[in-house]
Amino acid sequence: MWHEHGANRSMSIDARVRNYWREEAALIVVVLIIFVGIIAFSLPLPFDAKLFPLVIGAAGILLCIAIGIQEFRRRASTAPADVVSNTDPAVAADWPRFATALLSAPVFGLVLWLFGFFVASLAAMFLMPILMGYSNRRMMLIVGLATVAVLAVFFPYLVGVNLPHGVVGDWLVDRLRPH
Repeated sequence: MWHEHGANRSMSIDARVRNYWREEAALIVVVLIIFVGIIAFSLPLPFDAKLFPLVIGAAGILLCIAIGIQEFRRRASTAPADVVSNTDPAVAADWPRFATALLSAPVFGLVLWLFGFFVASLAAMFLMPILMGYSNRRMMLIVGLATVAVLAVFFPYLVGVNLPHGVVGDWLVDRLRPH
């Protein structure tokens, strides 16, 4: 029976556990396919262009394998009640949480295109956790500011890659730059 909050409260614990392991396996397989695709698409490129995708793809594949092994071991040793407890936020997930999960990437892309890296990243770091139901706002503020600051220093100064300013940011830079 579905309740107004979207959680299926009458589903048996065995069915919820089966669904949990099925979702875990599906997620691992999908992410593994993405990393294999990154490597496959980078193979015809020249060495200097394919180095970064090969490193990221290999690290992602190793991480997927490690997570898969960890989940397989956890499945064998964990009691069903410990896998999906009623205190798990995913059990009581409602439509705003699902909408945030589904729409966050396209909205981030649009905000990145319009306003640039800093605005999009800070908005994502501050708004998404709140919309997903996380309540430790102090930790969100610290992690958000630290992540954006580290990336803002790392890419332009250590890697030599300028972060996008966005359409509005480029317009502002052009308007404020002395002619």
